[in-house]
Amino acid sequence: MSTKRSKIKVFDIFAKALNLLEEQDRNLYGWQRNRIAISHALAQHLHDLLQASENSFSVDLCPVLYKTSKILNPDILVHNRETENQILSVVCRNDYLTEQEQLELIQLRANSKCELVLGLSFLTQKNYMLIYVTHEDRIEYYHFDRNSLTIQPFKQRAIASETESKDQLTLDKLLRRR
Repeated sequence: MSTKRSKIKVFDIFAKALNLLEEQDRNLYGWQRNRIAISHALAQHLHDLLQASENSFSVDLCPVLYKTSKILNPDILVHNRETENQILSVVCRNDYLTEQEQLELIQLRANSKCELVLGLSFLTQKNYMLIYVTHEDRIEYYHFDRNSLTIQPFKQRAIASETESKDQLTLDKLLRRR
């Protein structure tokens, strides 16, 4: 049911909402503990854009989809409440997502019926936001430039299976050996 074209349309709406956030709510970046306020403003812009297109989707903040700490719950969920069709889940953070949160983001994608699962790092101290786009086997990273209001691909990273990553030598494992 999910198509590449529909994911592109959803991502386009998300990008427009980021532009509106930057243009209208920039002052929220200076607030202490601003993640919820910024997430709310972004959700409001998503709601307004979706209502303008006369569709049946709702935007909810902090829904509890999973009652386990092993799977992230999105901060923003765009879905049809009646059919439970989910088109966008966004996990928001003020700083970069940790390695564990990125793995949980992939897990969220695997466990949900959502068309597009994103992570968003506001990075209020920088001139960009970092967008994490999940796929089955990789995460793509994009910079949203606050000055030019453009989104540029940054890099992508393959996510290895857990069995491969257990055997892979990492800096942490090297330090523990010493």
